[in-house]
Amino acid sequence: MKILRRGARNIKRLREFIYLDEVSVTSLLASILGAIPSEITEKLTNSTRSERSIGVNMGARDATFKPNAGIKRETTRTNDYQVLRKASIQATFRDLYSNVEPSLILRADPLPENISKLKRRIRTSQTRPLAVPPWIVPSADLRRGGLLELEVELRADAIFRISTIIASVESILSQSPALAAEMGTHQLQTASEINGFLRELMSGLIPIKCRAVDYDATTVAGSDFLIQKEIFPHLPEVYEQERKPLYLVGVLEEALFWKDIRRVLFSSSPVRVLCRVGRHGIQDSWSPIKLYEVLREVAPEMQSAMEAMGPSALRAMAGGVDSTHNPDQLRRLALLEYGRLLAESQGVPLSDECRAQIELIASTRASEMGSVEGNRSVFGEVTSHFSTALACQIPREDQARMRGEALTQSGLMLDGSLSIRPDRADGRLEEPQDEKFLDVEIVAIYW
Repeated sequence: MKILRRGARNIKRLREFIYLDEVSVTSLLASILGAIPSEITEKLTNSTRSERSIGVNMGARDATFKPNAGIKRETTRTNDYQVLRKASIQATFRDLYSNVEPSLILRADPLPENISKLKRRIRTSQTRPLAVPPWIVPSADLRRGGLLELEVELRADAIFRISTIIASVESILSQSPALAAEMGTHQLQTASEINGFLRELMSGLIPIKCRAVDYDATTVAGSDFLIQKEIFPHLPEVYEQERKPLYLVGVLEEALFWKDIRRVLFSSSPVRVLCRVGRHGIQDSWSPIKLYEVLREVAPEMQSAMEAMGPSALRAMAGGVDSTHNPDQLRRLALLEYGRLLAESQGVPLSDECRAQIELIASTRASEMGSVEGNRSVFGEVTSHFSTALACQIPREDQARMRGEALTQSGLMLDGSLSIRPDRADGRLEEPQDEKFLDVEIVAIYW
């Protein structure tokens, strides 16, 4: 049995690449090995030699012969065999993987068959957090630059998916004037403008948000951990209480894909990802568009609005705008949600006094929430009351983020108008999902 297992481990892995960053692969391997040969030459030489010698000496005076004068004969045979092999990026990746595999922070391989030793360590550490790399990894071990391999469900972020859908619809309508006329010029123009804005923000990068297949995140005694899912049943109950789904997030370069993007990024197919930690530790939030950092100073609310735009637009395509809801009622819900978020940011529950004051503001000023400026004014009154009641200051960026989240979760646009059909009776789209993120730089995607 041991021989069979050893043989199974030695079988060469067959990889089908979906995405491969050649620069990252070569630079990582060069940092380990130094110079990387571009060509490898193998030479084999066989040589056979035979020699015969006959000698005869003749005397000068008596003309007698002596056996030392010689005739020499030599035969040599040489056989050369030369092989020239040019190194490719796939071979370079194989060399890189074989060098880094023992030191990976996380592994895509399943648990070993014999985990009795691991279970014993779990039983002997019931009162303190446990670290058993690569199956139980504390957040502190996820340092920037560390290499890991993770199996995920490959999927683009919602904002890229909606952009691709709009581009596909534009392409179809451009070939069918009759269909374009039915859809409406104004709608088509608006969608095209939105998509152009999204494309400019993404700058040729594709954001991905992939659910991890084998790992979940949890918090124990104030510390975050990544834990292999099969281990959770053997851990104390405290590990299950704060268990959350783990998502691998990052951005990819469109030119580095080896497969058709529309075929692989919309299928949620299980793949393996070799990547480096981009941000230290486990993250509570993630921004799919990196240009937000440039625009944050002039438009702090843009990030929350654009992050919610992808899911909201996808829902809008499926459900559309619901005219049966009263906009003022949804605005009231948005203001209450904003108050709850303000209280949560300060670590306190929303008091009855603050709720009553927000209800009063909503009843008298909800009708003013028909523009971005009107929204800011009404939300600003809620912020002012809250800051006075708790003697605290809320940063502008936090106000903008919570304002955008409250509006989108209530089915409203930034100007307070209806956006999509809410699925819930209270007008909210859905409860905010509590997720954990692993922000990485992608080296390769394969299966």
